[in-house]
Amino acid sequence: MSLIGIDYGGKRIGVAVSESGTLASPHSIIANDARLLARLDALGRELEAEMFIVGIPRRAKSAAGEAKFKRFAEELRQKTCKPVVLWDETLSSVEAEQRLRELGRKTIDDIDMYAAAVILQSYLDDRARRSP
Repeated sequence: MSLIGIDYGGKRIGVAVSESGTLASPHSIIANDARLLARLDALGRELEAEMFIVGIPRRAKSAAGEAKFKRFAEELRQKTCKPVVLWDETLSSVEAEQRLRELGRKTIDDIDMYAAAVILQSYLDDRARRSP
């Protein structure tokens, strides 16, 4: 069983995976188009996903912006029949970019999947802190 983290964007979706339940790894980038939910459903089945963790900005610019993330999460839950957790993604892209630059990466075209890994790792770390 694995967990799938998602950095939801208007054009691209970053995807990260944790098969161990302790460490998140960048996985892929998926176009945000009409086939998005089908692709995520297929990925979830392929990886035997237990649940999806979707990043949502805690300081959404508007109620409509926040509703967009919640609507996506609900559509994903309905399509996959898997639990979907909304998780604070604040500054995940900034953190991912900083880490990539520290590693000497000059181009960050795949920033979205690294941001998804930051989101998923934050969730995993919080879950570990709460476990007895």
